[in-house]
Formats: sequence, structure tokens, C-alpha cells
Amino acid sequence: MTERSIAHGTFTVERHYPASPKRVFQAWADPKIKSKWFGTSPEDTKEFDFRVGGREYAEGNGFSFDVSYRDIVPDNRIIYTYEMALGGPKISVSVAAVELRPEGEGTHMIVTEHGCFLDGLDNVEQRQKGTEWLMDKLGEELTRQMAS
Repeated sequence: MTERSIAHGTFTVERHYPASPKRVFQAWADPKIKSKWFGTSPEDTKEFDFRVGGREYAEGNGFSFDVSYRDIVPDNRIIYTYEMALGGPKISVSVAAVELRPEGEGTHMIVTEHGCFLDGLDNVEQRQKGTEWLMDKLGEELTRQMAS
């Protein structure tokens, strides 16, 4: 039997994007845009209800991602809780906050996550690295949109 444990961790990722808070927010809120940067295909996303109390659920590459949106202020913030599982076993439960602040012609985005990483199956360092990668992909998508 797997030894049961919880490793707690908190991290913050900050990025500056040359897009307005409205455009950055839309990249989180629109499932077609989000699928371009989030690492899930439209087929992976089983549910996408972006509203307070709404649920987002996706499966792909052996992972499942199950989100409950707790607070949404358009163009300003998104707060959600989520669970991740890998091949069945739950690997983490987290709360994440996305802050969008106007900065010049663009947006300063701050993502803070507080996680409970379960049974040695995940850890804060891996999650931070994955979040940094995703936020870079978001920046690439915003840049692509602006160039179109």
C-alpha cells in the first residue's frame, strides 16, 4: 500500500503580457482560446462552464483536471480550486488565484497557488515548473493573436 502523505506548497508566477487585461481574461474564459495554450485539445475538455460555481473538467495524457470556479471578476481576477489525478490516483488539491493588473499598454498577471501534493505523486517544484510553462504558452498565444 502507498504511504499516505501531504506536502504543502505555495508558489507565485508573474508575467507581463503586451495585451490588455480584457484580452488576457478572454484567453482564460474562452474554451477555444484556452485550448490553444493550456495543453488540452478540445476533445480533452469534457466540461467548460466558466462562471462562479461553474466547473471545468479535462482529461488528457493520463491526467485529469477538475476545476471549480470560486470567484470571477472580469478583466481583474479568477479564483478556482482544482484537483489533479494521474491515471486514477489523485495527486493534488489546490486553490489558485489569477490577478490581472493593467500595466502600461499591457497586463501584469500574477498567479498564486496553494497546493496539497498527495502521497509523493507530485510536488510544488513540479507544479510551479508546469505553471511557468503554461503561462509562457499563454504569452505566445496572446502574441500570436495580436500579430493576426
